[in-house]
Amino acid sequence: MAYIEDLPDELLIMIWNKLNNLDVFYSFIGVNKRFDKLIRDINYTRSIQLIDKDSNHKYCSLSDPLLNKLCSYFLPQIHENIECLTLEPYSMERILCAAQYPHLYKLILVNFGHQSTRHYFIDQSPFLNLFKQNITHLNVSIDDSKLKLLLVNDNENLYAFISSIFTSLIDFTFTCHGFWRRYAHLTIDNSCQTNSFLQNVVNLCIDVDTLDDCLRLLDGRLIYLRKLIVNIYKITSATFDIDNKTLLNIRCFSLTSSKSTSEYDNSILPLVHRMIYLEKLTLCLSVHRISTFIDGFHFKNEIFRHLPQLLTFDFEITTFVESIEQTNYESENTFIDTRYNQAIFYIDCDPYGGARSHLFSLPYTINETLHLSSNFPGASLSNVRSLTLIDMHYSFEHQFFIKIAQSFPYLTDLCICNQEPQQYKQLNQSSIIEFPYLNNLTFILSHIDYPEHFLVDKNIILPHLIYLVISYEHLKIVTENFTRDTTRRNCAQLNCICVNESIVHSESFYQYFPSLK
Repeated sequence: MAYIEDLPDELLIMIWNKLNNLDVFYSFIGVNKRFDKLIRDINYTRSIQLIDKDSNHKYCSLSDPLLNKLCSYFLPQIHENIECLTLEPYSMERILCAAQYPHLYKLILVNFGHQSTRHYFIDQSPFLNLFKQNITHLNVSIDDSKLKLLLVNDNENLYAFISSIFTSLIDFTFTCHGFWRRYAHLTIDNSCQTNSFLQNVVNLCIDVDTLDDCLRLLDGRLIYLRKLIVNIYKITSATFDIDNKTLLNIRCFSLTSSKSTSEYDNSILPLVHRMIYLEKLTLCLSVHRISTFIDGFHFKNEIFRHLPQLLTFDFEITTFVESIEQTNYESENTFIDTRYNQAIFYIDCDPYGGARSHLFSLPYTINETLHLSSNFPGASLSNVRSLTLIDMHYSFEHQFFIKIAQSFPYLTDLCICNQEPQQYKQLNQSSIIEFPYLNNLTFILSHIDYPEHFLVDKNIILPHLIYLVISYEHLKIVTENFTRDTTRRNCAQLNCICVNESIVHSESFYQYFPSLK
């Protein structure tokens, strides 16, 4: 603490800004007059996160002692500084009741969805005036597992409900983590037809169920909308009848859907073509076509020719084709436009027919996790931290992992899914690979060759591996029933092993993994 007290105020604030607010409040409130004054500085308390994380790094409610300290002592003293609050449902009521927040305009609501929070948003809520008059920026995230317990009742629409409560929104973000099922709650239906539905919104980031929902958002009701980021559960043929008038106001459009669609040419391209003043476009799609890949020539003819104002184009597109028309296909020659710095393109040929191409722009910023196959050609992707390697037909060899380590120097999370055995195991000793920052390693439906390849230090060095997901049977075999010396090094730092089995571990198990004790 003496060293910290010697730091100048500006540097101390910079350090605090890189830490969780709660950790700073817990450690420095009441320590001395200088820290008390600094921690109340408007530059530090404009935006504060009042949420905690459990041992699994998931958001959870605050402890009672800390919540009591914040609500009775700290928040009443800084309430006029606060412009943005990040809250979770169970402590939200006490925090909002602790003081008046005259300058609060932005709420970030994490882990919302349970019916027990509904009373915050009804007409009798003490926060109704705050929600209706002050809040112009709202970010709501709901865990997919809680959707059956949504804020709304069975026959209500979530978006109509939120729009009726937060009537001054100009910036609205709704994300449903683990968005993998259809929900009637997440549609733009007749209850969203009134003139008051998100009437002032300028920036909208939203998860919806169908392409129809996206088209309804663009039917002219949102007259101030400039930026639309939409994640569609599944893109099928549209049934909503909408005219093809030009969308003059949209400057930024992002479209994401993880499920494969055959509607790229019939529905998605015509929609994009209507946004003639678009300046930024992001497409993250899995597309099924008859015979041709989406490539740089396609972008030139079908994107840039129709969008003369386009300045930035980010993309990740997987194309499945039934038969390949192109012979001796040279993809690199098709990516020559300056509106993307570089593109990675590779093809996976299915031995049973057809092919799949994977195309994405650099630097890669679209998803939290990038998925690659064995045909990934290599590239500089130093900003990517989370990676999934998946291949249904071809094995991952040692040379491939060398390429991965070189392409992703700061990788922290790696998932491997491959049931094909390695073909060249005896040639692996030629060079040792190091993943210096890898913390989390997951094997899903993987051949035993891959856990062995990663845990044996003659192949790969993992100096900071702390979390491992693996079959217990594979773990026993690879470590030779927790006695093998060449796997001790990579296992030494593990503090969590997830084996998806309820097992009472032996004493030798804990001796082999000393950090688990």
